[in-house]
Amino acid sequence: MNQVVLCSASNETYVLGAAVALVSAVLNAPCGTHCRVYLLDGGIRPASWRKLEKTFAALPRSCELIRLLPDMGRYAGLPQDWGSSVMTYARLALPQMVDEERIFYVDADLMVQADWETLWTMDLDGAAVAAAPDIVTKTLGAEALDLEKFCLDPAAPYLQAGLLLIDLREWRRLEVSEKVVTYLRENPEHSRCWDQSALNVVLYRRWKALPLGWNTPAWWADIGREGCQLDAPVLHFVGPNKPWIYGHHTAPSSAAFFRVLDQSAWKGWRPNGFRFACKMAKYRVGQALQTARRLFRRQA
Repeated sequence: MNQVVLCSASNETYVLGAAVALVSAVLNAPCGTHCRVYLLDGGIRPASWRKLEKTFAALPRSCELIRLLPDMGRYAGLPQDWGSSVMTYARLALPQMVDEERIFYVDADLMVQADWETLWTMDLDGAAVAAAPDIVTKTLGAEALDLEKFCLDPAAPYLQAGLLLIDLREWRRLEVSEKVVTYLRENPEHSRCWDQSALNVVLYRRWKALPLGWNTPAWWADIGREGCQLDAPVLHFVGPNKPWIYGHHTAPSSAAFFRVLDQSAWKGWRPNGFRFACKMAKYRVGQALQTARRLFRRQA
């Protein structure tokens, strides 16, 4: 049996998204293949990990789930993502932690809805990665990059890093992870989209474009903007508004998300208004305490 390699990264905040991303990818993997699934764990609770194990054991496809524990301390001080963490950088650890030649990487906030055999078997023509251009940002000139410093063509397409087919040998040869971290430390003011910003500089003219449908913003699909459809090969829940957050769970694209979630050990789970209100109250109290501590230290 042939093998394909899936990778993602998550902490407890994104664990539902990771379950949907990986389950949907496994269910749409090339026919007759075994799926080796690597998940970079940046703080998943033991109970949630047991649910992930139960989920993959029950899937009607040959697959194995492998837990990786990246050292997230190496990314301390870098710009933080939507979840106020550095989890977006975990994928940079993959080349050192995964002994594979090619991997199919998916963010923990997207959903695969089409067979990806053509992606897995495609010729990268010497490129380090294949990715869909960002339909929202479109060009390098539309991002807050220092075009002059890095000699970037403002009309060049802008890579969306949520789904990547990666040639790990070429990635290592080019030292992509190391160069991305260096860029982020030296150019934080030009890192609006965190490592995605850096990847667009480091991989300039060294990535292969996939069709736009392989990274469709879910909120654009909800309203049919620029022809985006809910049945696109990939729906990406970009931005801070995730299906598992109360108030955003009723969008049309969220219905598709929960259909996949119901094929996991979280079957029947839905956001709860009371639980969300308690979580927000706890967050606000925590923020207030941090502010009070800072003021106390200044006065002392």
